[in-house]
Amino acid sequence: MTKIFIEARNKNTAEYHFIKAILNIFFPERDVDFIFMDGIGNLFKEAIVNQISLAQESGEQVIVLADADTITKGYGYAKRKAEIDNGMAAHVLSFSYFLYPDNQNDGDVEVLMEKAARHDLHSKFFDCFEDYEKCVSGVKDESGEQKYNVPNLKGKLHTYMSAQKLPGKLRKRFGLGDWLFDNKDYWNLDVDALQPLKDFLDENLGNMNK
Repeated sequence: MTKIFIEARNKNTAEYHFIKAILNIFFPERDVDFIFMDGIGNLFKEAIVNQISLAQESGEQVIVLADADTITKGYGYAKRKAEIDNGMAAHVLSFSYFLYPDNQNDGDVEVLMEKAARHDLHSKFFDCFEDYEKCVSGVKDESGEQKYNVPNLKGKLHTYMSAQKLPGKLRKRFGLGDWLFDNKDYWNLDVDALQPLKDFLDENLGNMNK
């Protein structure tokens, strides 16, 4: 059994369903359980530290998946890595971790999602959305400041899926935070950008079920 600690608050989140889809498709034989941290800031809080310690004491694997984030957000790969390494040392813990998007560059899980989106099948959507971003970002108020917020990458991808004409069953899944990552009409989980994450999972997930 491998305990996967992720930043998401619960199962009704895109991050959970993204990782779950990758596991179901590429590692269906691995035995995993998700632990929801509700933010990377909780990684070294007592409740999470205790769960990591108890899991390892019982012989379970522990891995952590988190956003490297960016310098504009106050972090970035180098700073996030240092924070986790220092946290492990301070709490006498050791576990493997992966920083989205590729364990070496700044970014977040949405960078991987955007790479996996089917731009080839939905090029018109992405072209139109880019025009929208340019238009909205160019609108200024009386003081010359940008008047409207431009959607971040997560907002863009949510809009991408919201724009799809989904049948009722799939629409219900989407409403529960499942962005249908297992559906090849919208996502391609075979893109090269996902390989570092897959390699990490292959190396760090627990033994295959017998």
